[in-house]
Amino acid sequence: MTGSTSNRKALILIAATLSGAVVAACIALAYPTPVANPTLGADWQCRRSAGIVTTCHRISRVVPSVNRSSTPRAVTLRV
Repeated sequence: MTGSTSNRKALILIAATLSGAVVAACIALAYPTPVANPTLGADWQCRRSAGIVTTCHRISRVVPSVNRSSTPRAVTLRV
C-alpha cells in the first residue's frame, strides 16, 4: 500500500511542476519586450518573447489612395 501512495505523491509533484512550467512559459510569451535593432533601421519593430524568440515586422506607413474611376465625372463648383 505504501508503494501506491508514494507513486501518487510523485505523480502529483510531477504534474504540479509541469503545470508551473507551462504557466511560466505562457506568461513569458504573453508579454514580449521591445528590442531596439539599429541594423534594421527605424522602419522595423522587434519584440523578444521568453528570452529566446525574437520577431520583427516592418512598420508600414499608410499612403492614402485616390479612388479613380475609368469614366470622367463632371465637377460643379458652387459659389
